[in-house]
Amino acid sequence: MKHYLSIDAGTSVVKAVLFNVNFKQIYSYSINNPVISDKNGKSELDMNLFWNLTAKCIKQMIIQSKIKSDSIIGIGITGNMVGFWPIDNKYQSVRNAILWNDTRSSILFKNFNIFNKIYNLTGSITQYGCTIPILKWITLYEKSSLNKIRYILNCKDWIRFKLTNQIYNDETEVSVYPGDIKNKKLSNKIFNIFNLDTKYSKLFPKIKKPNDLGGYITKQASKKTLLKEGTPVIIGCGDVIASSLGSSGIMKNQKISIIGTTCHNIIVKDNSKISNKNSGLFFSSINNTWLETMINVAGTTNIDWVINNFFKKTKNYKDKIAIIKNFEKNYIQNSYPQTSLIFLPYLNYGGSISPFVNFNSKAEIHGLLPHHNYFDILSSCYEGIALSIKDCFQSKIKKNDVLYLSGGASNSLILPQLIANILNIKVKTLASSELGALGICYLISSFISKSNVKTIIKKNTKFSNTFLPNKQNSKYMNKKYIKYKKLRESLDKIW
Repeated sequence: MKHYLSIDAGTSVVKAVLFNVNFKQIYSYSINNPVISDKNGKSELDMNLFWNLTAKCIKQMIIQSKIKSDSIIGIGITGNMVGFWPIDNKYQSVRNAILWNDTRSSILFKNFNIFNKIYNLTGSITQYGCTIPILKWITLYEKSSLNKIRYILNCKDWIRFKLTNQIYNDETEVSVYPGDIKNKKLSNKIFNIFNLDTKYSKLFPKIKKPNDLGGYITKQASKKTLLKEGTPVIIGCGDVIASSLGSSGIMKNQKISIIGTTCHNIIVKDNSKISNKNSGLFFSSINNTWLETMINVAGTTNIDWVINNFFKKTKNYKDKIAIIKNFEKNYIQNSYPQTSLIFLPYLNYGGSISPFVNFNSKAEIHGLLPHHNYFDILSSCYEGIALSIKDCFQSKIKKNDVLYLSGGASNSLILPQLIANILNIKVKTLASSELGALGICYLISSFISKSNVKTIIKKNTKFSNTFLPNKQNSKYMNKKYIKYKKLRESLDKIW
């Protein structure tokens, strides 16, 4: 049997996921990656440690799966997007990588008109951890690093370079630097907005398509990872694009929600026309598609917080899963109980960028009374996540739409049903548990077989469950949504 290997480098976890050529997941191995952070918004990774952990992850996957490395006929990488991964003339890291959720560049955004200027060009509310704002910050506050930089990479590009000794980036990532969203390249207009000299464009690598060849496994990388020397490695793409592809996100007007640490609510477009709603993110994807994305920066983070603060302290991941399963079982036995509590799930330090923009927004639990307990609070948290998805899609959901649901929360026993109830449409959960890795496999297959990615995805998308809206519960959830929206609107000037 031949295999594809996907490397999925998240912010804090690196995974090596093995699939056969029929896209069946064979084995997965993961390693935690320590993020360097502080209360001031710093979020960094040691680039060399990150590579060593990734190599170890690949090696352990090969050893423990007991497959022969020469059965792997193609490799691809996805990773956390944007940020700043600089290397020097000797191809060594200049400093720690700065991650997408770092906030140091916020000092550049004191004039909020800059957000509107960028949105009009890109369709995205620029986040502080995007590559161009960080570059501007480096030119002002870290010139010692700036003078050493030969190339500015991103997460997946650093891994690919260490595997192949080749330096590239992909067009979908450059588009959200922010860049030229239509033509999928760097934008001189964005450079001008940040008063950046266009000479810095020379610091960025050559751009290729995600399913183009990115190089071959070198002898040095082979020794470190056990991968076979000469195995082809494709360019790959960022995690949002990969997860969308793994969720069948290539058909026009397809609706997708990817619920993990963050909650991405996506509409697939066949053109680069920018919405006038002035919120959210706009990604370029493959095959002349774009992703209109309404993101709640806090997804399952909300559930984790409730469990950590209102349930028995959990020592490990298995304990947390046991608490969730027990709660969801009781919730179903109580026939989806109604609660007067309203939970606004904006639990992060960076505020909200969709469906409204407020960098000071906070999570809220509204309507507490003496009889409320931990069960009610977690119930309202689940409802709040579903209500936030309704808030993101708003009128974009049509009667005959089907929502494809993926990410860790799609395995929930109750959340997909809550989402079906609030959207009043059919919800389908994807069969694979590693949608980002699967999306990369589709790209590997496209390169190896010289086939159209859209054809591959349509042929191989598999679902695990289908959820239909419950009429009574749908009525309750939609009444609650009216209160939910009024509550968050009323707080807009207070936050």
